[in-house]
Amino acid sequence: MLNFILAIPSRAVNTLKKNSIAVATTIFLAYVTGLILPQQQQQLHYFSTVEAGEAECIDYDSTENNIAINCNASFLDVVETINDPDILESTGNGEYILNANLEVADDVTFEMTSSSNDDNSSLQYLKITGANGIIVHGTILIDGVRITSWDLSDDDVIPQDISGSIRRAYIQFDGSEGSQVINSEFAYLGYQELGKRGFDLWGPDASYSGEGSSHDMQIRGSEFHNMWFAFYSRGAYNIVVDGNEYHHNIKYALDPHSGTHDMTITNNYLHHNPIGAICSDRCYNILIEGNRVEHNTDHGIFFSRNMYDSIARNNYVLNTTSGITVSESPNNQIYNNTIEGATSYGIRLFNPPVPDDGVTEGNIVYNNIISNSEYGISATRSNDNILESNTFSDIESSEYSLSGDSSIIIRGQQFDNALIAQEGSATENVVEIVDSGIIEVIEEESDGGEEEGEGELYNTDSEPYRRTLSDGDSITVNSSSS
Repeated sequence: MLNFILAIPSRAVNTLKKNSIAVATTIFLAYVTGLILPQQQQQLHYFSTVEAGEAECIDYDSTENNIAINCNASFLDVVETINDPDILESTGNGEYILNANLEVADDVTFEMTSSSNDDNSSLQYLKITGANGIIVHGTILIDGVRITSWDLSDDDVIPQDISGSIRRAYIQFDGSEGSQVINSEFAYLGYQELGKRGFDLWGPDASYSGEGSSHDMQIRGSEFHNMWFAFYSRGAYNIVVDGNEYHHNIKYALDPHSGTHDMTITNNYLHHNPIGAICSDRCYNILIEGNRVEHNTDHGIFFSRNMYDSIARNNYVLNTTSGITVSESPNNQIYNNTIEGATSYGIRLFNPPVPDDGVTEGNIVYNNIISNSEYGISATRSNDNILESNTFSDIESSEYSLSGDSSIIIRGQQFDNALIAQEGSATENVVEIVDSGIIEVIEEESDGGEEEGEGELYNTDSEPYRRTLSDGDSITVNSSSS
């Protein structure tokens, strides 16, 4: 018997140090009676100690006010191990207050789930105080949990100002792989600091010294609101954002950024944000599909700063300034979208006066339905984009608008009294119509007078129709059966 006691692994000794005598006694008796078999011992992940020089499985550093997760563990493992309400407090009914950072190490899986326990200890709602955060280098599963900031003195969430200056809780992914967020809620998180902007997939940049780009993440069936950034990524890849709701966020709802690639944004409900979804700065292979995007202040969907080889399709965009905007971004496809109630542009193809990130060219815009908007499709300082088979109704100003020496190619189009107009200061803008059958063109002079006659007929299947518009010129085009 004495020999058996001496052979007890160090995990039991660590239990005496980190947990109650009762728990240690239970484990000791299990060893004595043989109830714990060797293959079962690995399941007691947070009880296990480590070899000399290695980190403990679950460890609290009071100097850094940081809980480190160094082995596969669950949130309730942390609760039992820490056992200190000044650090992590249970307030009943599955609600907890976290007064420290919680950091998941690389190559570790950590679970925060609302499992169906009868003792009400199952995690339902995590309130994070101060500017503490959840930092994930490894893998995390968040399922069925609500996470917010928390002010202990006000006993409430922490609101944010318009500049993001109020420090509050955040969630950071730093080189994370394979994380999943399912059926959860995130609210009142983030402020204007790198890596702490809300739900932040921080990645390499000039000030970054972390683990690298996060990848292979899924975010499904969750709600994000009143965040500084509800989603931000830098260099992330293989990301799925599907079936979530993003609303009333302050700075951005969805903001894949800086080289993020191979990402799908599908079947989400994006409403009452400044911008529904924006991808900016060298993003590529991004699919934005099947989203309902409405009542966003500035843009519904925004391709920005050299976003390329990406697609926006089958989205419904309602009541925004610009439905879909493409700025400094080439070689994308915009198709099968329905856009209603854009106060400025249904679709805008735009370059700033001095593009420095890319140019808007080579984009294909087709089979979109645009209605009840000021302009249908607008080109500003952009060239060689193809517009095909788009449908317009109840457009206030013009179906097509050009300015800033732009050029467009209209292909395969049925025209119904479509107005193509030059806007703004005197510049030369070129419209070319091809493969659209026989069209009747009425050219309007810059002084507002129409040329005599019913208009000229052109067979665009045999020869492109080309017209330069300047000084307020416009043309009205109809398809003809002649």
